[in-house]
Amino acid sequence: MPITDTQDPILIVDIGNTNIVCAVFFKGEIQARYRFPSTVHSKVDEYYSLFGQMVPEYSLSCFKYIAYGSVVPELSRTFQTLFSQYSRAKVYCIDGLSPIGLRYIIKDPSAIGADLVANAFGAWQKYNTSTLVADLGTATTIQLINSEGLYAGAVIAPGMKTAAEHLFKNAAQLNEFELSTPKQIVGNNTQDALLAGIVWGHALMISGFMQQIEKKYPQYAPYTVILTGGLAPMIGKLCPSDYILESDLTLQGFYLALHKLISISE
Repeated sequence: MPITDTQDPILIVDIGNTNIVCAVFFKGEIQARYRFPSTVHSKVDEYYSLFGQMVPEYSLSCFKYIAYGSVVPELSRTFQTLFSQYSRAKVYCIDGLSPIGLRYIIKDPSAIGADLVANAFGAWQKYNTSTLVADLGTATTIQLINSEGLYAGAVIAPGMKTAAEHLFKNAAQLNEFELSTPKQIVGNNTQDALLAGIVWGHALMISGFMQQIEKKYPQYAPYTVILTGGLAPMIGKLCPSDYILESDLTLQGFYLALHKLISISE
């Protein structure tokens, strides 16, 4: 039975350096999502209690399938134990070694973050073209995946908030403030000037990378450009209009990868 036909909800867990994002899928659609901080020192029982508080309408025992990806080894072990103790689900870990059809130039695909694997697979499956995926989170990553599922490489840069926090911390006369899409590219006061430099600067960096990658790798053209991650809606307003905003690409990628692994193993 395809997992889109199952009457059981499916849990996807994306374990990042800053946050853990949980999404409940039912028949291919996200029904609920939850976010809480990544805390490596929290114990299994603490995460179980937190899950019960954050996701009161679902218990871990109600899921038939669970898929997770992690870039935090300590939390990988914690959640493996959590799922084995408190769920009856078939649990799949998604990473660069998962047999989902992606091919890699890198010699050791296990070094690729699980979130990047999910983004790459999700983009490839959804668009069936060569894609450039920019994920704007703690770090900003740009990935190149060709139309045949070749993961050709990536760019990793400091995330916009990460860079801004470093600037505020090291400049005595600058006060921290909420980031937002600037009204203009040149500011007439300190806050507007900072917004222009931080937000517009990040948008220009991304569009510049996209242009250079398309120029340097014409063999994979044409490209579809996708923006994802928590800061994508803010940055997307300043990027070319043909860039596609896919806020849930990572979660959808994990879900589609789970679908692929189940089709292989069952």
